[in-house]
Amino acid sequence: MWGRPNSGKTTFISQLRGEHVQLAEKKATTSRVTYKDVKLRLAAEFVVESIVDMPGTDDRLDDWRELVAKGDHVFYLLNISRTDDAGYVAAVRTDLKATIEALNKSSKGRKRINIIASHVDQSKWNTVDVAQVNNVLQEDPVIRRMYESMEGVKGYVYSANLTDPASFKRLLQSIVDDLQA
Repeated sequence: MWGRPNSGKTTFISQLRGEHVQLAEKKATTSRVTYKDVKLRLAAEFVVESIVDMPGTDDRLDDWRELVAKGDHVFYLLNISRTDDAGYVAAVRTDLKATIEALNKSSKGRKRINIIASHVDQSKWNTVDVAQVNNVLQEDPVIRRMYESMEGVKGYVYSANLTDPASFKRLLQSIVDDLQA
């Protein structure tokens, strides 16, 4: 799991682990933390063997590349409330380029990248019907350029309000369904 600071990585992992998310108490992640055997409670029970939470800063990009090469699944969180910020978008493009390079070098075969658009509730898409957000995002020029830059790497785009349990559960079910397809 990777993404720029304040993209929702820790919130995603907290929700995944069934922890109550307290936004007022949220602190920036300053070190790498690995969680083992995380149980997902959906229609069936699934277990995530390992998930890593680490700062989304430039000095951790090499650690991210290593995780991409070794891991089974790749998730990139994108704070879509910041897609009007040219500096943020440039940093995301750098991250995605590094991710794609690592995916192409991985010995684990062709993996895909799962991009999770977070902070929907704080974005210009906050009034769009939840079921239509992904479709609308695909038409946004900034998001489209990011998606098209994936250079032959298979990928999916999801969207969610990570602090809303119902939205998170729909996101998680969509990811699980796509992984099983």
